[in-house]
Amino acid sequence: MNIREIRERLAGAALRPQRRFGQNFLHDRNLAHWIVDCALGGLSSPWRIWEVGPGLGVLTKLLLGKGAEVRAVEIDRGLAAILRDRFAQEARFHLCEGDVLRAEWPEPASDWVLIGNLPYSISGPLLASLFRRQAPFRRVVVTLQREVAERLVAAPRQSCFGSLSVMGQTSFRIEIRRRLPPSVFYPAPKVESAVVCMEPLATASIPREDLESFCSFVRESFQQRRKSLRKRLGREERRRPEELGVAEWVSVYREWREEAPRGSGGEGRASAGRGSFDLT
Repeated sequence: MNIREIRERLAGAALRPQRRFGQNFLHDRNLAHWIVDCALGGLSSPWRIWEVGPGLGVLTKLLLGKGAEVRAVEIDRGLAAILRDRFAQEARFHLCEGDVLRAEWPEPASDWVLIGNLPYSISGPLLASLFRRQAPFRRVVVTLQREVAERLVAAPRQSCFGSLSVMGQTSFRIEIRRRLPPSVFYPAPKVESAVVCMEPLATASIPREDLESFCSFVRESFQQRRKSLRKRLGREERRRPEELGVAEWVSVYREWREEAPRGSGGEGRASAGRGSFDLT
């Protein structure tokens, strides 16, 4: 779907891109095919897709054409009406109209591939929720603001290394597959984007039942990132949060859990609500 087709489809429904929803529509057809191949490549069928923000259905159509089952979540009522009409004859298409941060996740998540173009306003809360989940997706391929993508893959002591880096790398192998210029979207955003691929690690360093507590511990520690961890851990530790690698964070968390009184700590306090997660 090129820019002219996007404009015509929106105009025909008396719609225009909504900044509050972060709507930037992908119009590069070759790139759309590449993203779908990135999401499905190497995975055995059947393919079950959980698509976040399908927009006008560019990726949706390609996924359905590959034989995938697609469950799409769209918050914009006007776009949802277009999708419902466009794919009315597709038995493998299921539309959920509403906020993805409040939607029910598919179960079991390990059978599904998550794909989507994530607006900056929800990328932090959605990713944080993903990292705290007990059942990771089979694969996650998302388009993010480039700065967020770089935080996901950052190493200790890098300026963009933070809680999102630790939380993600504890459970997933994360790779930036491609950086995207604003020109591949309509309207063109003011920032660069990147396609990130995440796959769950074969061996988890944190038990699934402890992920919620671990993520809360890491997030709260980074909220005072300029201070050493000595007060937080109750022992001599002069390093700051951004100086510890992922394996060290796992070790520190285990020590903290063993020493903390039962019922204390930050279990369950990380929220998936919109705006509740700062990208530190």
